[in-house]
Amino acid sequence: MNLKEKVTEILNVPRKAIEGDENRTLEPELGAFLVENGYIKGIEEQKHGWGFIYSSSTRKIYTSEKWMPKEKWKHCIFRVGINEEVGESFYPEPGEETKKYRFLHEVNHAYQEYLFSRESVDDPKLWHERSLQGKIDSCFSDLFNFCFQKRDNFPKRGLSIWGSAPQYDRHKDKSIINKMSEIAVRAQEDANELVTMYIWHPKYFHTFLDYLENSKEEDLKKECLLGLQKEEADYLKVVVKRYVEEMKLNLTK
Repeated sequence: MNLKEKVTEILNVPRKAIEGDENRTLEPELGAFLVENGYIKGIEEQKHGWGFIYSSSTRKIYTSEKWMPKEKWKHCIFRVGINEEVGESFYPEPGEETKKYRFLHEVNHAYQEYLFSRESVDDPKLWHERSLQGKIDSCFSDLFNFCFQKRDNFPKRGLSIWGSAPQYDRHKDKSIINKMSEIAVRAQEDANELVTMYIWHPKYFHTFLDYLENSKEEDLKKECLLGLQKEEADYLKVVVKRYVEEMKLNLTK
């Protein structure tokens, strides 16, 4: 099995995640596109830990042979919402479903690398800075800037559990040089997870936004999340949908 076949096989998501979903075949198509264009050059399974990582330097996705521990799954996976089409929860169950979901998250990071190269051609590493300066006009820039502004006063709270993870603390990661770069890394994680939720199933994403809009502050604080006003939630519904629609067009080029 070659790399493209392996990537697309992993991205064949469970039926419950595609029934009633407008994105039905997007996941394997995205994976194939990124392999064909050199943004995914390999998959390596790590024996230690349970983390999944996309490396922009090697352009490989590093997975784990171990399942995510149940307590970590309970903390990291948003577990609300029922897909009435099949009578099952939207969220990925522990084990194989979560593996597919986490792999999709890393594939979306690979797609972000594609966007960095496309939207900041001369120097992709300057994309974040240029985005925050208003020099980039794109769906991704709009989404990233929104996530950044939400975290600006609360660096360790934001719009995803993954973006609030302790490994992005600038005192722990030497590649994160200051508060602004820490917020940028965390905001990119937030943006990536929101897109991953939408691709997994738009209604899963909408359920999460409803949760952020209607939950109590003390409950959100415990999960390192920030609440949304209705107009903010409505804005995210528009910008993430546009992002994915643009993605579909890019895959046909």
